[in-house]
Amino acid sequence: MPTSGTPIEWRVGTLADANDLLSRYHYLGPVKSGGARIVIVGMRDDKAVCAQVWRHPTSRRLPPDGWLELSRWCLGPDAGPNAGSMNHRAAVRLLRPLGATTLVSYSDPSHGHTGALYRACNWLWAPTWQRLRPPPTGAGNWGTDRRQNVKDRWVFNLARDDRRGAVLLIEDNGAIRHWLRSQPWRAEVERASRSPAPDLAAAARRALADPAYTGPRGKSPSRAEGMHHAN
Repeated sequence: MPTSGTPIEWRVGTLADANDLLSRYHYLGPVKSGGARIVIVGMRDDKAVCAQVWRHPTSRRLPPDGWLELSRWCLGPDAGPNAGSMNHRAAVRLLRPLGATTLVSYSDPSHGHTGALYRACNWLWAPTWQRLRPPPTGAGNWGTDRRQNVKDRWVFNLARDDRRGAVLLIEDNGAIRHWLRSQPWRAEVERASRSPAPDLAAAARRALADPAYTGPRGKSPSRAEGMHHAN
């Protein structure tokens, strides 16, 4: 619970503002110098209680201009209730005038990140083909045998960007069919039907319209999102 009733002040800050919070509460720790393009902080009583660190997209398929990738999102214990949604609204207000059109982030299920916070803030699921059909070798690092879990990708539209649909295409109909045949929860297929990836969205809408579709109903199982390491 917050230690003060003072409202949170949202602003564009510095990496130093964010890193003290990140070092204490984010599982990835602080961001190195040069690893941030824009930092959004929520300050209460001259102390950062929330932080977002934005950088240029790491994927070569995503445009370097107008697109921002969320490197860290941390909601500290003094942020209080609804801090995630408040932080998101403040970030949209502060980033839009800077020319950003599209926000991108990744959630890691292996760390208990179900994407609940992104869904609550109206982000759209935009998976890569590896998420729909994980390769046999996993998402490993070049030159190592270390296996990494495939992450979920999320997108939030700030402004019109005519490149978005083409950039987010899955371009692998086999991967889409594989995912649909794996019997995902109906809520997941409905989420896919709203995806900014046009080929995935079209396939999901066709599946939902098919009377023979037998995907399990109800909400997909999930765990509560951890406040201290939302991303």
